[in-house]
Amino acid sequence: MTQDQPPPEIATACPATAQTEAAAPAANLPPSEKGKLLLLLSFMVIWYGSGLAITGFRSGRSPLYLVFNSMFAHLIHGRFDVDPNIVGLEGFGHNGHVYAYWGIWCALLRFPLWIIGRLDWNVTTWSCLVAVCIATMAKCRAVFLLRRYALHNKTAKAATEIMLIYFLLGGSATGYLRASVFQEVVFWAAAFGAIFVYLAIKGLISEQFTLGTLSGMALCAGLALLTRVSTGIGLVCALGLLLLVLVLRKRIAAAPNRRFALQWISLLGDRRVFIPLGIVSTFVAITGLINYFRWGNPLTFADYRFYLGNVDWPDRIQREATYGNFNFRRIPFALMYYIFPVWTHRLADGHYLFEPTQLRLFDDVELPPMSFLLTDLIAFCFIAFLVMGLVKRRHCFVPSIAQISAIAAGLAAPCLLMLMAISTTYRYRMEFYPEFDFLALLGLYAVLIDKELQSKFERWRSWIIAALVLCIIASHCALLLYDISPFGPGIDRLRRGFI
Repeated sequence: MTQDQPPPEIATACPATAQTEAAAPAANLPPSEKGKLLLLLSFMVIWYGSGLAITGFRSGRSPLYLVFNSMFAHLIHGRFDVDPNIVGLEGFGHNGHVYAYWGIWCALLRFPLWIIGRLDWNVTTWSCLVAVCIATMAKCRAVFLLRRYALHNKTAKAATEIMLIYFLLGGSATGYLRASVFQEVVFWAAAFGAIFVYLAIKGLISEQFTLGTLSGMALCAGLALLTRVSTGIGLVCALGLLLLVLVLRKRIAAAPNRRFALQWISLLGDRRVFIPLGIVSTFVAITGLINYFRWGNPLTFADYRFYLGNVDWPDRIQREATYGNFNFRRIPFALMYYIFPVWTHRLADGHYLFEPTQLRLFDDVELPPMSFLLTDLIAFCFIAFLVMGLVKRRHCFVPSIAQISAIAAGLAAPCLLMLMAISTTYRYRMEFYPEFDFLALLGLYAVLIDKELQSKFERWRSWIIAALVLCIIASHCALLLYDISPFGPGIDRLRRGFI
């Protein structure tokens, strides 16, 4: 079976799906799909570029927007600090130097500027645009891949079109088009996450995780670790759990007369295992080395005892000492923040709903208020189809349940970290999208191959289209609110009459 060949079990295990009806995907993208992707990319550059240019033009004069230029200028001299006049209060003072907590990937992107001698150029907006286009292209590519396994009917076409429109105009891209150094890091981490998810979907649907696919996933996980540690941890965990499942599956299929130790040595010596592990281990070592030179500990990614911004929020030190940077007690409020943002409701006594909880557990609860149920309802619709495909039509669903569970469990790690984090911000929502996209794409696949699920899709089609319209409107409203929302604690901004 080739990498992109449709699994024969679709035809044999599921009577509702005939092999003659299923598309026969080629190894490479057909010319028609290449043309569509090029057209979509042109739209992204214009649409996303317009949104980013507005915020980038308005705020690009801040010295902070040259922080990665400064980081790269120091990196080429073997240093890991930054210019204190550029990073300002976002820096960390330690051992006579000022450091930034961001990973070095966005600094490495400034290499061309160093070549031409223009490290004084602010390219934050351009970097954000490239990252968001890469992420959305990976998601669109995943949809086109799944479409080649689908039944040839109008329902399958409608489902893929709805998912494409959601990826282009919904919350996963449009709602975050604000050019800033904070958002640039999140955009690049999301780009690596989107490519990782595409490769995971490709391996699952073809039932063949090749060395190239697993190595690509390892590279994405490593680069994400050098960009934003929370995203990187999720991708590393997902890859590690997937490799564990693949090794266990191969061990079960191994000859029973072989000794236990010899079996494991043979399995771990498989190129599909040790090469991806070697790639990830290299990036982990690099990350640990950077942490060591910054903080004196390879396991420390940021030490807020040295945060220069503490001068404005002195209570942060005591709060961190009491509850830590991550704490399970924050999960209930964080769930409300991301799903039911009623925390901005002002009570009759002038205080805000759950204000004592905010001030006690959180450093920063940022504006604007927004809900995944508004900006990403389409994703939840297709996740519901995935659940139906697994529960009611499990014999028709080809991908390994164990492999799906392993990847989904790993991708859940950033979500859990954000729910326990000492700060909740609008941009942190992007940490949830690798999980959402992965499950939603599998739900789309379930709809594309199963006539029973397609009949349910047709029955609810008008409601799904309404959900798509809601996603688009809510995402653009969220973008407008995000654009005008200042960074920092939302309670303080609300008291000043922001909303």
